[in-house]
Amino acid sequence: MDNPLYPELTEAILRLLRERSYRLYELARRLGISNDDPRYETLLGTIEWLQAQGLIRRGGRRRYFLQSPDDSPSIEGTLQIEHGIGIVRSPHPDYPEIIVRRHHLGTALPGDRVLVRPLRESSRRKPRGEVVRILQRCRELIGGTVEYDGSFFFLVPDDEAYYVDFLLPPEKLHGARSGDKVLARFVRWTDPLKSPEAEVVEILGRAGDPRTEFATVVKEFGLPFRFPTAVEEEAQRFAHPPTEEEIAQRRDFRAEITFTIDPEDAKDFDDALSIRRLPNGNLLLGVHIADVSSYVPEGSATDHEAFNRGTSVYLVDRVVPMLPEALSTDICSLLPGQDRLTYSVLMEFTPDGVLQHYELCESVIRSHRRFTYSEVQHIIETGSGEYADSILLLHQLAQTLRQRRFCEGGIDFETIELAFRLDEQGFPQTVIPKGRTEATSLVEECMLAANRTVTHFVHERSRQWQFHEPLPFLYRIHDIPDPAKVRDVLEILRALGVPVRTPPRNSQEWTEILQTLQRRPDKLLLHQLLLRAMAKAIYSPYNIGHYGLGFAAYTHFTSPIRRYPDLIVHRLLKEYSRPRKPSAHRLRQLREYLETAGQHCSEREQVAVEAERASVKVAQTLLASRLIGRKFWGTVTGVTSFGLFVLLDTCFVEGLLPLREMPDDFYTFDEHRYRFVGKRTRQSFTLGSRLRVQIVRVDLKRRHIDLRYVGS
Repeated sequence: MDNPLYPELTEAILRLLRERSYRLYELARRLGISNDDPRYETLLGTIEWLQAQGLIRRGGRRRYFLQSPDDSPSIEGTLQIEHGIGIVRSPHPDYPEIIVRRHHLGTALPGDRVLVRPLRESSRRKPRGEVVRILQRCRELIGGTVEYDGSFFFLVPDDEAYYVDFLLPPEKLHGARSGDKVLARFVRWTDPLKSPEAEVVEILGRAGDPRTEFATVVKEFGLPFRFPTAVEEEAQRFAHPPTEEEIAQRRDFRAEITFTIDPEDAKDFDDALSIRRLPNGNLLLGVHIADVSSYVPEGSATDHEAFNRGTSVYLVDRVVPMLPEALSTDICSLLPGQDRLTYSVLMEFTPDGVLQHYELCESVIRSHRRFTYSEVQHIIETGSGEYADSILLLHQLAQTLRQRRFCEGGIDFETIELAFRLDEQGFPQTVIPKGRTEATSLVEECMLAANRTVTHFVHERSRQWQFHEPLPFLYRIHDIPDPAKVRDVLEILRALGVPVRTPPRNSQEWTEILQTLQRRPDKLLLHQLLLRAMAKAIYSPYNIGHYGLGFAAYTHFTSPIRRYPDLIVHRLLKEYSRPRKPSAHRLRQLREYLETAGQHCSEREQVAVEAERASVKVAQTLLASRLIGRKFWGTVTGVTSFGLFVLLDTCFVEGLLPLREMPDDFYTFDEHRYRFVGKRTRQSFTLGSRLRVQIVRVDLKRRHIDLRYVGS
């Protein structure tokens, strides 16, 4: 296959490599091309093209070989870089995960689709490999800071996954100066001993300015922070108050005591609750969800935009919403004292938490009160307050449902989220850890019950209509954990003294492990470790159940203002609530659509998670920049060959304690027990170790914090 641009040069290179392997400078010399020859750039481009086509490969010491069928690599995957080490995951049964060390990466960058050849290193716990071909370059923009070293301009990436800086030729700066935060596009990289090239596509502002740093995250992940004018105008037209005709066609719950419970800073309220005790002693729980599908017609410009976004993204300094504000914070939001269209799930539970009956209906409510989590928590703790009787009934039911859920196979992981308060300039002033409370559990259990019940309705409808297979539906699924990841995590737990004999075979055995951690001071850290072994929950039309919750079938229904899958589910429920069966053609259409939509929504959710994580990292780094020299107690959260990661108390900033900043001793890294041991003092540091450190350096460009050991 000839290079369509330079066929003669292509054939000359292949002819030489048929004789033997050559280094780059040797090839250039044989072809009569010097380094300052304009044809040298063409030579580099042709070699890269030949590699991409799989016709040649680069071996050690920059030597190029003709690719033979026998040494064609068979492991394909996307390259991820973690702490400078490459990881390629693939569905290959023998090589689900291959480690690629820096010297075997070639010119591969994070996000690239690559082919990897396993190396023969049988003594390793995980197989090692080398990148032999780059199948597809990652097209994501690279956020970073422009620096000048006196001779050349470079882009220093924010994301530490980029293990190299990028050369910025003068003609590709496009007005950027040293110290500017920019977004850049990868241009090329043909020689691992030289810098890759990039081109500035947007200047975001001056590095170090908090508004610039936070804006970088929005740009870095391609988040659409503005709605097209046509979508804004269309949403304004859709956002009309409910008419008397619309209300007359719905169940009227305006006289029912309903209220919303949300975080203090929430701007949209898409779920409301009601509860009352029935004469038979059972409890009737009402979960009333904003009927977004009545305001966003399928196929409209607003609907297309919402689908493309997939989800709202909650960053430290802003929200990137899925729907325009005219809908999300106004007409669809269940504001107190306002008539709002809803989709309600009414569930009758026995005192033991058994679902007896349920009903789905289009409805209208008028919320009586907007509660915050802290207000509800106060009512639960004191037993008094506005609508205390309803709150306490909800709390009682939620506790019962939660207990039943764990008895039936749910796994109870504990996590902490961080909330930041910013000053007028955008600098983080304080950080507030948010964990589970009885108030948040109350809402969580009610939403889980509603999500589970609407899934049950769809399965029941399939049986009523006597279909041979379930109706097309969008499930929230969670697969069983990867056995290799479970083994790795259990090995860490055993090294930390947790008595785990065999990998857990079911959710009950997971719960037993969690119970053994209950009294440990490093409980939250170990919960995080165990969570890493779990699969990611995704959206799919193929139901395999939800392993973490212990549910045979589950969906997302309760947040249509901020999640597109919930909007899809609302539309399906309305279609399946009609008396007429869908045609076979319609069912085929839905199955095809749901497969595409599930994959897209899962991908958008993952982008949102990564963007939110990056935003928190920016906030932590900005906060740390004002705490340089301060000393804190902290907990070791990670042990690597080059140092310890430590999460600091009170400010909740995570930094790196490099080996050079550890106590005066020679430390050996015990890879199997995840610890460092001092040769002279025998002092050891492992996951969960408590120590006192000082913040000594903060790199805003790389979002990196360096610590120095003070004591333990």
